[in-house]
Amino acid sequence: MLKEKSIKTEIGKVYYWINNNLPDSDVCIVFCHGLTADHSLFEKQIDFFSPKYQILLWDIPLHGKSIPYENFTYDNVVSDLNTIIERERLSKLIFVGQSGGGYISQAYISQYPDKARGFVGIGTTPFGMKYYKKSELFWVKHFATMASLYPYSVYCKACSRKVAVTSEARQNMFKTWARLGKKNMLKATKAVYQEFLKVKESVRFPFPILLTYGEYDRVGLVAKYNQNWAKKTDAKLEVIKNASHNANFDNPVEFNLILEEYIKERM
Repeated sequence: MLKEKSIKTEIGKVYYWINNNLPDSDVCIVFCHGLTADHSLFEKQIDFFSPKYQILLWDIPLHGKSIPYENFTYDNVVSDLNTIIERERLSKLIFVGQSGGGYISQAYISQYPDKARGFVGIGTTPFGMKYYKKSELFWVKHFATMASLYPYSVYCKACSRKVAVTSEARQNMFKTWARLGKKNMLKATKAVYQEFLKVKESVRFPFPILLTYGEYDRVGLVAKYNQNWAKKTDAKLEVIKNASHNANFDNPVEFNLILEEYIKERM
């Protein structure tokens, strides 16, 4: 059972969810959802991990309940997350970042490397412009503009089919986008990608990392970037079967076992 809490800042109120009855373990899994998703993306992980570990879910600013929020920057978001972590006295942090949530995780680890014990990516991509060609960044720069051209219902239906293969995972994202609305979707997309394009250097992880993506993930060039990322950092790479971009929701059984194995190795 998770308890809903929040912190209030001068630029917005940020909501998070944490174990109500914390287990004995001092390991905390910090789940960071992807761009335009919300904390419900990890509902398939709650029952599996909450009896064994501390878990922290949150709605990243400009997403879910953490709206409105002004002056979105990675520095501000990382500061808010650190406030939550210090308030709850969390330690031995394992970051699990899906897609855009991987950016927030990397931003946090780059600022607080001593607080993190691990990083698991789900369909995300690395910081550092060395991984990208200029032509490949075109859609990142102009995604919000292109997305604004579509009727929102068409956008939601098409994208939910693209990011997931199971009907339940597709319904989760469709409902999430319906709650978010087109205006907030465009604002979040523009803000997150603008910040991503400012980051020039890669993160130096002080521990082994685990990269995962779904075998049917066709969002951008996720597979290519993860393969290159794994080679350059000697990271472990796992391809989740019967899954797309939201691999942890499409195939939670396989993903949960892979994540738990990584956590045990890190502890």
